[in-house]
Amino acid sequence: MAKTLLSEAYPSADNWRTLVEQFSPEAIAHKLLLSHVPFVFREEPLKFALFRHTIAEAFDIEPTNVFIVGSAMSGRSLKGSDIDKNYSTDSDIDTLLVSERLFTNYVMKSLEWLRDVTLPKFEKGKRPLSPHITADTTKYIGWLSSSACKGIWRPDSLPNDAEARIEFFGKFNHVSLKTLGLQLSDDTVSKVNGRVARSFADAVTDLSSSIAKLRREFRNEEVTPAPEDAIDLMPSAAS
Repeated sequence: MAKTLLSEAYPSADNWRTLVEQFSPEAIAHKLLLSHVPFVFREEPLKFALFRHTIAEAFDIEPTNVFIVGSAMSGRSLKGSDIDKNYSTDSDIDTLLVSERLFTNYVMKSLEWLRDVTLPKFEKGKRPLSPHITADTTKYIGWLSSSACKGIWRPDSLPNDAEARIEFFGKFNHVSLKTLGLQLSDDTVSKVNGRVARSFADAVTDLSSSIAKLRREFRNEEVTPAPEDAIDLMPSAAS
């Protein structure tokens, strides 16, 4: 059977332009998540297994529910304007955890932050006084709700002082130190970042939407950015 671009491990920028036209975003997403050793571990597949085990242990989930996305997965940026930009050791290992329990836990912790910034002030004998919500706070509320409604919880959709964000990145910083202990090769990054998907189906949908957006960008079609897209324009939250 002749090979197709879908079977190519790490397509070039030109091949990505062809790939997204030949196959559905869902097919590409399934291939990347299920039958693909991430680019960052391409020479060290065993260490990919150890990496998944380390992440799973930190968050009490199964290693099979740990995935790598972003440029560490594909070997290049999957944004149309940056498709020629190869994976860099300056990049994070962008990790996706699939767990309904974790998703619910961090969404509930996020709602505690939301409660604190939106709770009216009560004084006896007076009408409740609505809090002043800054534009910055409104921005985070939009990011948080937009992602969560799609079954994705992102720690960087919360401000730096939010408890849920601090806890999540704290675990990933700890994992980064363990990753160094794996004695990864010199061209493997050690900084780990992440997000949580409610289910594998939500993870596929999330990645598929990015691939569909990439196809529209290649076609020079107008792309309406989602609120959470702006998060990726910010500096790395785990730095």
